[in-house]
Amino acid sequence: MINDLYTKTANKIIFSLFSEYISRNSVFKNIHKGEECYIVGNGGSLKYMDLSSFNNKVVIGCNNLFLHKNFSDLKCKYYQIPAPFFFFKYKNFKYKNKWQRNYFNDMCRKKIIDNNNTLFFTSILNINFRAKNVFYEHNFGNRKPEIDKYDLSGGFSFMEGSLASMLGLAIYMGFNKAVLVGVDYTFSPSIVEHFFADLTTIHNEREILHYRADFFEMVQKKMELLTITLDGGKSSLLDYMSYSDYFGVEQVYHENYDLVDASDLSLISVYDYNNIS
Repeated sequence: MINDLYTKTANKIIFSLFSEYISRNSVFKNIHKGEECYIVGNGGSLKYMDLSSFNNKVVIGCNNLFLHKNFSDLKCKYYQIPAPFFFFKYKNFKYKNKWQRNYFNDMCRKKIIDNNNTLFFTSILNINFRAKNVFYEHNFGNRKPEIDKYDLSGGFSFMEGSLASMLGLAIYMGFNKAVLVGVDYTFSPSIVEHFFADLTTIHNEREILHYRADFFEMVQKKMELLTITLDGGKSSLLDYMSYSDYFGVEQVYHENYDLVDASDLSLISVYDYNNIS
């Protein structure tokens, strides 16, 4: 009861202080009605893929995708960083359950400013960082995605993670189909590493897939989904095609140091890479 009252009070304060920032997102309503897009995650399967393959549709990226050396090949139009307090000097890294120096702060700010042709969306709780290409969003108490609560200019319930936020953005913008790339927990079995990790690919069927099955079923009431697997891969969650079949090119493996600058890899090494998602 106390928590509910605190949440309601906090959301009232947020609305009164920052509603003008959130309401300006109304310009994106159905801006891509009837179009297709790529939803690009941070999965390890990107180690096998040429990002320039994805520049024939609007691209929505997320989180640490801009660390990829070939990020500019994507011509990424929209980008989600939904985590609150992401641009603060100190951050609570949930997997470690502790606050520590956020060394990504300066790097991420620079990446956003340098990629000024990409529009970035992030939590209103990151309002301490402002740039011309940054827009803000908030769930106003709707913490789980609901198919009728995807109002980017009001209550945006699709903020529980990067994939949800990208799909919610796509729905709001009116896309009727999304092709998922680098979203590796849609694979069967799933891949749980990131493209910037230096570990051998790990496969693991996780309980999260049972929840995601319901989530994807809900999303497909609004838009068609297809996930791109590695050659020989499959998905029990979504319709799928292999990278080679979909794009007509062979997959080629690259190590993480081929894909990410050494300075950024050094920064990543400060943390367990699972904390950077």
